[in-house]
Amino acid sequence: MVLHSKPVGLRHFTRVRPGKNERRWYVIMWGPMLFGTWGVTLSWGRLESNWHRHRVLEFPTPEEAITEVEAQVERRLKRGYEPVLERL
Repeated sequence: MVLHSKPVGLRHFTRVRPGKNERRWYVIMWGPMLFGTWGVTLSWGRLESNWHRHRVLEFPTPEEAITEVEAQVERRLKRGYEPVLERL
């Protein structure tokens, strides 16, 4: 899957399962970092909550960052998350 020719973007997903009391969100952001490397930021939490977590992954090239973004998007879709927003 090719996300975009630009190495900057944002993907937002949600997964809501009322029967399991599950209301989750997940955001994937990617772009250049301060000293020439490329970053992928993964953020997640519960909808309607102030609690959240995030993780930053660093890559030497934009191609490696985009490969990780594609893998994360596929993982979220396989786990039942639905896309909400795509900003490139």
